[in-house]
Amino acid sequence: MAQAIYVFGHQNPDTDSICASLSYAYLKQALGNENVVACRLGNINKETKYVLDYFNVEPPKLIKSVKPQVSDLHFNNFSMATEQDSVLKTMNQIISNPGRSLPVVDTDKKLLGIISLPDIIQAYTDPYVESILKDTETPYKNIIEILDARIIGEIPQDYVTGNVYTNTELVAGQKLNAEDFVVTALNDGSLEKAFNVGAENIIISNTPIGTMPLIPENYKGLVFLSNHSPFEVIRLLTQVIPITNFVKRENLEYFVTYETIDDVKENMLTSNHTRFPVVSEDGMVLASITKSNLLDYNRKQVILVDHNERGQSIRGVEEAEIIEVIDHHRVAEIQTATPLYLRIEPVGCTCTIVARMYHERNIPIPRPIAGLMLSAIISDTLLFHSPTCTETDRKIAEELADIAGVDLKAYGENMLVAGSNLADMSPKEILSADRKRFTMGNYKVMVSQINTGDFKGMFKQLRPVLSEMEKACAEEGFDLAVLMVTDIIMGGSEILVAGKSRKLAEAAFGIGENDISKFFPGVYSRKKQVVPPLMNASAL
Repeated sequence: MAQAIYVFGHQNPDTDSICASLSYAYLKQALGNENVVACRLGNINKETKYVLDYFNVEPPKLIKSVKPQVSDLHFNNFSMATEQDSVLKTMNQIISNPGRSLPVVDTDKKLLGIISLPDIIQAYTDPYVESILKDTETPYKNIIEILDARIIGEIPQDYVTGNVYTNTELVAGQKLNAEDFVVTALNDGSLEKAFNVGAENIIISNTPIGTMPLIPENYKGLVFLSNHSPFEVIRLLTQVIPITNFVKRENLEYFVTYETIDDVKENMLTSNHTRFPVVSEDGMVLASITKSNLLDYNRKQVILVDHNERGQSIRGVEEAEIIEVIDHHRVAEIQTATPLYLRIEPVGCTCTIVARMYHERNIPIPRPIAGLMLSAIISDTLLFHSPTCTETDRKIAEELADIAGVDLKAYGENMLVAGSNLADMSPKEILSADRKRFTMGNYKVMVSQINTGDFKGMFKQLRPVLSEMEKACAEEGFDLAVLMVTDIIMGGSEILVAGKSRKLAEAAFGIGENDISKFFPGVYSRKKQVVPPLMNASAL
């Protein structure tokens, strides 16, 4: 199966971030890349939920990290044992594979325990007793496999229930139980005795392929033909016993596919073991690994949409392989080890770029996808009021509205209002609806924006929101927190500021030391009208 390629926008995703990931993933799939998966890095805000519900589209998959995981390793050891495997077979498996142990699994390949060399050496040193196969419930199949035996007759049951005797130890007139075994040889002159002591399991040694011993017509039991010598047969019978009694079942050390390689390294360093099972989330054993496996893994492949700054992206992005970036923001500090497809255009919305890519590749746009991209353009341009809006955004939006079958202005106003009832939102939800973090010189700055048609509702939340902003600065180390409350009806944004570096807001916007907020007519764009002045102020 091809490695998944994850498409996602920034943290605290807005409508453009969610809709761009869904729309671009659909485009890639239509072009034959079926392994492309749309994802999101955070919760969906009210506006985006309205859009997804309106066009009946499922939210993208939520992911938290793209750090390398156990599932990204190249597995090269798939050896494992079952409880019924013989001691000899298991010993040979361990010796022929790196490491000193094997996972032991059930019939569904679920992990039961671990078997190691020290565990089964005991089977080679225990004295031979007649009841060894019966006592260990040895399967008949183990005997056939280890003796490389051909059989005549039908196997009576799955497991051995009798004792094992050699022909030479039988005395005249001795009678055995039907379930017992007798080990004899083709040329020892004692076949007749073996077939007449009552045992119905006869192992005939020294019997090459093509040789057929004389079997009495009245014999109803099972005959094993083996080319091994009588001594070798007896030796091997001590090794056909199953490993079930030697399996270690307590305090098992194993790794699940979702664990990160960093965590695995840490655990391996403190472990006495050298090989560890890898299991799926439902407990199925997939392979086993050693420390050397941690050097060979696939980096997760990702496509970034609506952002290209590491601070706004997913945890572990620096360890992933970024293969594409589709964005409409400034070029930031994302670094890659290999060349990538980079498309950044000075338009108002990432989905404007994605829609153009559909046209360039002659891929028809389905109604739900058209609705998603239209909604993103409306959201990012504030229904074309934002200074970031271009004629290209307008033209693409009009085309998408026709495909989606909606009245552009009416749908846009309803969409913006649907996500803006601030009275129903907690201060944390307001602040997190569309939050981005920036590094501006020596300052860490958080700039949030929320669009609303409920401007009065903002002032009812003013004090709690400011308190939440101060809390974010203290807990997350921001020097300044800025919140834009944007209302296209009022024709601008109320800007709230908090944090120890309020002087940046004073230099950038003239917000005085005693002011907690200020209304700015015609200010709609965080990218063009808020971030640049703050960056200039941070450079002073």
